[in-house]
Amino acid sequence: MKILFCSEGFLIDGVASFNLYLSAALREAGHEVAVAGRWAGFKSFKDRHRQKGVEIIDGLALSPSGGGLPQKAAAFGPDIIVSDARRAFPLAMEVKERSGARLVTVFHDAVRDDSRRNRSLDTIMATSDAWITSEEPILQQMKALKPSFPVRLIRRPITSMVETTPLPDRDPFRVLCLGRLSGYKAPGFRALLDNALSLKEAIPSMEMTFVGGGDRLPLFRLKAMKANRKAGETFVRVVGMQPDPNPWIRWSTAVCAGATSAAEAALGNRPVLAFSGYWMGPLLPDNARQAIECHFGERDGPFLMKNRPGEAVSGLRKLYESWEPDQRHRQVAQTRRVLAEHFDSTKIVREFLDLFASLR
Repeated sequence: MKILFCSEGFLIDGVASFNLYLSAALREAGHEVAVAGRWAGFKSFKDRHRQKGVEIIDGLALSPSGGGLPQKAAAFGPDIIVSDARRAFPLAMEVKERSGARLVTVFHDAVRDDSRRNRSLDTIMATSDAWITSEEPILQQMKALKPSFPVRLIRRPITSMVETTPLPDRDPFRVLCLGRLSGYKAPGFRALLDNALSLKEAIPSMEMTFVGGGDRLPLFRLKAMKANRKAGETFVRVVGMQPDPNPWIRWSTAVCAGATSAAEAALGNRPVLAFSGYWMGPLLPDNARQAIECHFGERDGPFLMKNRPGEAVSGLRKLYESWEPDQRHRQVAQTRRVLAEHFDSTKIVREFLDLFASLR
């Protein structure tokens, strides 16, 4: 089977990571896979796609479907097109018209109408052959529209892309803050950075690294520089966007993250303090399924982080102070097993292939 992913641009975000993980898993299963999208930025998943044997179809363009991309993508001869429901959909529409392939549309965010050309819900419904999402609340929104084609909940295939490494000793306490530095997602990260000096006093072995891009990146770098200067040592680093989280998870002792990054860290065998726009708290075996349903604090949680950002600081201190080696190893291993059941790449690829086969 020939499967084409349409991408608005080769950025590093949740949509791009979904395309990366699923395309790599499908290629590993023996299918011909390509990703088409306009070039957008120097750091992207292009190299990781190529390492997995996925073909890259790209070009400079001012719009998602410009630069001759529809013609190039259609020349791949896809049987199935996979596109997100927002940014790449105009490209997917044109490729479907040229190739006659079936179009599977993925909803990564809440279902909402979009007045821009070729992005309205009516257009998406009229053009799609199936809808999927990886999140239960979004599934219910999709079903409420009563489309005439298949609507499925299929999780992200993460396990084959994450390296599971042994959990290190508590000290040095290396804290990885993994995720976008934006107004919505980063209030907890901001609180950790604002309190970095007091955390360092309480946890002398602490090192803290922020991995992620976003509009708050310059501010975070400035604050880190000031904290390091006051401390007389470099214990806070802000490294920006990185295409592969595995080396950073391997470096860490504990991870603060939400959304897919939280799942990656837990599958990498690290304790996770889960939060994004919302607070989730320590990721444990007994709340792992709840965390999955709210996308690890991305969609919902007990409270908004902007209202109580200090919870990240107290939560991190508690994680350190309550560290009992045997118990921590058990909790991390049990949490990893729970998440592996939901994000198993081999099982999820079978679900996608069953859906694709039903459309042909």
